[in-house]
Amino acid sequence: MKNEIGSKFIRETCIAGPVIDVTLKYSARAPRKAREANRAPSREAVIKNNDRLAAKNLTRLMNANFYPGDIHLTTTYEGEPPTVEEAKKEISNFKRRLKREYEKRGKEFRWIEVTEYKNHRIHHHMLIPYIETEVISRQWKRGHIWTSTLDRSRNYKNLAEYFIKETSKTMRAPGSETKQRWSASRNLVRPVIKREMIEPRAMYQKPRALKGYEIIPETVHAYTHPFTGIDHLEYMMIATDPVPRLKTWRNGTVVKRDETYRRAQEIQICWDAFVGEDFV
Repeated sequence: MKNEIGSKFIRETCIAGPVIDVTLKYSARAPRKAREANRAPSREAVIKNNDRLAAKNLTRLMNANFYPGDIHLTTTYEGEPPTVEEAKKEISNFKRRLKREYEKRGKEFRWIEVTEYKNHRIHHHMLIPYIETEVISRQWKRGHIWTSTLDRSRNYKNLAEYFIKETSKTMRAPGSETKQRWSASRNLVRPVIKREMIEPRAMYQKPRALKGYEIIPETVHAYTHPFTGIDHLEYMMIATDPVPRLKTWRNGTVVKRDETYRRAQEIQICWDAFVGEDFV
């Protein structure tokens, strides 16, 4: 295999707060004989891949911007459920009122928000920096709130996956008024992905943690991409010290756009246009 592919393997590395996530894979420029032939993916494979990529990107955003003790907030509506437009207005006004409360305390207000319209009664989930629960309660005037604090793991992958699951039916419903999985404030740190060429043997070695980090065992995942047929190996490592040793990855070039994700989005558009059809 080494003679066929040469050194055309790439490593994508993203540092998001205390977590480093790594993806190893064949380069898209590797010879076709080094990859399986492209094949039409099933609807289930398309959905699963889109959700996986969305959760991966959201995990990075959460890990880079929120910390143990910050708040996962859920807001609900009493009485007659609002329309989509009314709900958008309510949550926008709520965030504006919260921002004023943070500013009074000399704090920066940042947020990630998802809204679910389909699975249950309409409700909103938000991640926000810590503030007293009574302050939040005073600003939400339409129903109940539930709050919980982020745990000490510092890796919020499970929460990101939950957010994506919450919005999946809404986003894919025929005629849905929203196709957005989440929204976020502009002042969030945006993690940078860097790509570098690596030797083939790295693809098949057991992942090793960098100095000051440890591998998160449940994140080690080897799989074949459903669209490209390219083998992937993914894993995460987390800082063992309260202050992470690394803030940026020096090697490689910045990935400006994830071509795999773009392709997944294009295929999803096809599915939305032909609901009920299926590939074999």
